[in-house]
Amino acid sequence: MIRLETLYSVIEGNFDFLLVVDGNESIIYCSPILKRYCSPEGTKTDHTHLEDILDTESLASFRGAIKNVSQNSRGVIALFSSRLDQSAAIPMKVGYVESVQGGIYLFFGAQVDALRRISDWEKEERVKELSCLYAVAEWIEVSASISEFFTRLPEYLSRGMRFPDEAVVYSVYQDEEYGQKPAEDYIGVELVVSGTPKGEIRVGYIRGTHELLPEEQKMLSEIGRMLSLALERKELSERMVLKQEEEEELNLRLSKLEEEISSRERDLEEQRQKLSTADSYLDRLNRSWEETKHRLETMFRAIPGEVMLIDMNRNVVMSNRNDIDPGDKCYRTYFNRDIPCRDCRLEKIKRDKTPITITIADGDRFLEVHTLPVYNQEEEVDGILEFYRDVTLEKTYEQQIQQADKLASLGQLVSGIGHEINNPNQFIRGNIKIIRQAITDMLPIIDRYAEEHPDLKIARLKYDFFREHIMTLIDDMSHGSERIKGIVEGLRGFARKDEGLLVDKVDVNTLLEATTRLVKNEVHKHAEIKLELGDDIGKFTGNSQKIEQVFVNLIVNAAQAIPDHRKGLIRVMTRMDGEDVVIEVEDNGKGMDEKTQKQIFDPFFTTKRAKGGTGLGLAIAFRIIEEHSGSISVKSKPGEGTTFTIRIPAGKEGVSDRMVGS
Repeated sequence: MIRLETLYSVIEGNFDFLLVVDGNESIIYCSPILKRYCSPEGTKTDHTHLEDILDTESLASFRGAIKNVSQNSRGVIALFSSRLDQSAAIPMKVGYVESVQGGIYLFFGAQVDALRRISDWEKEERVKELSCLYAVAEWIEVSASISEFFTRLPEYLSRGMRFPDEAVVYSVYQDEEYGQKPAEDYIGVELVVSGTPKGEIRVGYIRGTHELLPEEQKMLSEIGRMLSLALERKELSERMVLKQEEEEELNLRLSKLEEEISSRERDLEEQRQKLSTADSYLDRLNRSWEETKHRLETMFRAIPGEVMLIDMNRNVVMSNRNDIDPGDKCYRTYFNRDIPCRDCRLEKIKRDKTPITITIADGDRFLEVHTLPVYNQEEEVDGILEFYRDVTLEKTYEQQIQQADKLASLGQLVSGIGHEINNPNQFIRGNIKIIRQAITDMLPIIDRYAEEHPDLKIARLKYDFFREHIMTLIDDMSHGSERIKGIVEGLRGFARKDEGLLVDKVDVNTLLEATTRLVKNEVHKHAEIKLELGDDIGKFTGNSQKIEQVFVNLIVNAAQAIPDHRKGLIRVMTRMDGEDVVIEVEDNGKGMDEKTQKQIFDPFFTTKRAKGGTGLGLAIAFRIIEEHSGSISVKSKPGEGTTFTIRIPAGKEGVSDRMVGS
């Protein structure tokens, strides 16, 4: 914060009069010249009040100015008139600053602005003109741009006119027009910047009904002179800023050029070193062909992927695989075939002399083969260079995308079929209730009739047999329709679009019962399913559809593990182990060795690829259980069967690091 003594010194260096008061109108400081106007010689003015030195009108003017400045008004003028000397009035500009002593008000002005004792109207007009001058001077300093200054100039300039509400201000600067043109009778001033006319300002009234005074022309001329100087300073400032920007841009370009030169020098040095290395390398090549051959083979073997150089007789000349010896046939050593490949690239290269890129199947693998012709000195094909890249993963992704499309279509189909089945089943379920009630009401009547007619038959059945089994038949129909309803709901729920949110309260017993109904038709050909569901199994927050997907995958996998020559048993058990919900799926199928157990959760690992297996089921199940902060493990022995165990914390959610695969 600036020291008050420094502030006083700066103001007194530019103005003759300075008066400083606090919020209580107590005088803090009074400049020496002003003291002669307001107090007898030798009298101290410090710590006196405004009302002690000002006449009544001046005191009102000062209080009004303090109020306006407190409301952030600009260009506020107060008229100073001493109680001792009322022969002259001094217009003083008003400012406000914060100090360590609190807020203070500064009144400052020049001796040449002192007004002789004239009429109140003239005095007010002069104060208005001075206020206008101060406001315009301040606005040109604080305005952000020349355009903003001229746009709001009428707001400040009209205050100096006799009739400010009817005054209009029109400005032209550098061919840009601002404001409203006045009537034919107006006062004006030309704006000359650096000796060149740049525009003008016209001031008048809307209808030209008021007379324009010479004092107003004088005020406008003074404003024009002030603006010309200020605009010249602004243009100079803008040119300096532009010059600075150009200089900064030039420095930036120079810096970039220096960096580029430095980079080029580094590149040249690096190239020089590389050339030096190359020269040394060529020297060594010339000295020892055997050494060169060894290095070439080393570089050849370091190429990523598998590479073979093959001559015109399909003999391997060079390969980066250690198990392939030069001289062997390419189709025998690489593809384990006795005859050349049906799509032999060598024949196509000999014919077309252009590179070839194809994808071929090699057992369970898919290989992308990029073949290039090798030319001799006569520019004839002398062999081929083949690069092999395993693209099994990409092919599997393509298959998964196709499978996902099929599943999406199947989901729509299942949803539609479920709707078509559910509608007639609703009629059956509703009518069975009516039939049961009707038969219940009719049986007493028929019983009495049967007593009188012992040979009575209904539906070609003796009445006693009919009477004994009719309600059982109705119950069977009701059970069957309810079973249809459950299957349809299971299908529609399984085909429902999943948003992936873990927001369901998952009841594993209910999910397992629904899953069993859903996969029963698929599983019953291979095994019987036995549910051993525990009591008081806790619920957890998760995604029911994803957990159901895990159950379906495990049960179907268990069924597929049963040998074809016998029918197996799949036990599905639930229990609580402390705070964990435990689900076990056990089968008595083929089992797995330790090597297979370590790989079953790896994406794309499958032992059923020939039957269309994708190797994603257990990998997806692993990820789903991981999302539910749980773990999934496997125990298996060949020939005895397999048990998958899932553990999920009850009442918890989130991802944890407790995933295991044993």
